[in-house]
Amino acid sequence: MKRFSFRLSSILDYRRYLEKSAQRDLINTRNEQTRRKKVAKELGDKREDIAKECSDETFKGIDAPSYHLYTSFLRSLSQDLEKAHMSLKQGEEKIRAHEAVLKRKSIEKKSLEILKELQFKEYKLTRERAEQNAIDELVIMRRGHKA
Repeated sequence: MKRFSFRLSSILDYRRYLEKSAQRDLINTRNEQTRRKKVAKELGDKREDIAKECSDETFKGIDAPSYHLYTSFLRSLSQDLEKAHMSLKQGEEKIRAHEAVLKRKSIEKKSLEILKELQFKEYKLTRERAEQNAIDELVIMRRGHKA
């Protein structure tokens, strides 16, 4: 009997490739999100430090131009922090989208793998039946020669 061959093996290989590609995209997106979180945390820490420094300087007595400089810098940091938080939200949406793509690609690949397994089981059963028939014929032929 001929060897087992799965006709859709090239498609299965391609779907495996697509799944790995989707995994890489998801990992890259998560790494970018981690970088964004780090930037947002650094901006928040910097804003807190500058606010504390401004507060300390205010208690000591600060001239108006320096105070305006502090406040404008704090406003700028606040705007940058808002942008960073918006970027974080967009990054979360991208992550969810990449997770959905990965899930879909995994399901497509798994469905072909299951089909391949089912066809292989059917092939094994057919081969076992053919072997059993061949053995039965040999036994019948041997008994026929003895008689």
